[in-house]
This record gives sequence, structure tokens and C-alpha cells, in this order.
Amino acid sequence: MSEERREYFRIDDQIALEYRVIDEADVEAIRDKIHAAVPDKFMTASSFAATSRQIAHLLHRLQPQSPELVRCLQAIDQKLNTLAQLFVAEEMKIETQPTREVNISAGGLAFRSQQQIPVGALLEMRMVLLPSLVGILTVARVVKCEHVNDGQLQFPWRIAVTYEHIRESDRELLVRHIMTRETQLLRAQRSDGGAPS
Repeated sequence: MSEERREYFRIDDQIALEYRVIDEADVEAIRDKIHAAVPDKFMTASSFAATSRQIAHLLHRLQPQSPELVRCLQAIDQKLNTLAQLFVAEEMKIETQPTREVNISAGGLAFRSQQQIPVGALLEMRMVLLPSLVGILTVARVVKCEHVNDGQLQFPWRIAVTYEHIRESDRELLVRHIMTRETQLLRAQRSDGGAPS
């Protein structure tokens, strides 16, 4: 997939989402947190997911020689990922956090908001992809804010943002998540008996 297609290929999805408006003065501290050598609890699952992909490649090569060892290492990896997912669930209070309908890509996000957020504003955003429970922290800039008269009185504003600071490994996770969701949707459409409407 080309860089441009990868950046702008987008899907409608349900995620857990928290955001707050920040000042330019806040950006450096959040950027340091995003790129810290040791991730905080919220970003542990996304860090583990990137490592798991690297391990999977090595395990595939090891499989013919030591299938038992590969199964053991896969089980350990799965346990660590489950623990990391628990951290994310606790940090975001997933059990009580309602999911949000969003339009998501590797380059940005569109979502509905209760309040108007001016174009140019900076947001600290914490997203949790489902069902993988991978947490992604980013600094994003509002590029569009429009009032939508479609009866959604609780969330009358549609906000579009682009990511200004995001780990490249998290961008890759978004790409993989979007491709997986697209495959699932196409599969569901085929099993429902036909082409998309």
C-alpha cells in the first residue's frame, strides 16, 4: 500500500475515546510521554503489539526445528499481551466507558462532540482500539469543525483532526486495525448474501 493510500484509507468504527484541549505549552510534555523509552501503562499494549509482530516473524522461522518451544513462547507472549490489555482497560475504565462512533485513518480521526472546538486547536487524544484493547496516545490538531443538523442533539458538532505527534509503530497499528476491520466488514457483507448496498 502506498504511503498516501495508507494515510487516507479510512473506515467507520467504534472505539473508546478521551480527549482534551491543550495549549502549545503542553505539547512537549505529551510528546515526551509518547516517545518515552519506557511506555506508561496506557501505551503498554501498543508497545507489546509491535514487539509481538517482531517475535512472530522469528517464531515462524523457528517452528520447524522446535515446535514445542514456539508454542511455549507464544503462550508467554499471549500472557504478557493480556496483562497489557488489563492495564489499558483500567486506565480508560473500559467497563464504564461508552464507545464512540468515529471515522478513523492512519492520518487522522473524525468524531462527534458536545462542544464546538475551534479549527487549529490542539487536542491530547487517548484512543483504545477494539476488541484488541490497544491504547494509542497522540497530539492532534483540529482541521474541521462543523455543526450538523441531523437530530443528534447530544453531539451536534463534527470534529476532524490530524495527528501531529504519534509513534510510527502506533500508526502501523492503526493501519493493521483498519485493514482487519475492512476485511471483517467485507466478509460480513458476503455472508449476508451480496454486494454492499
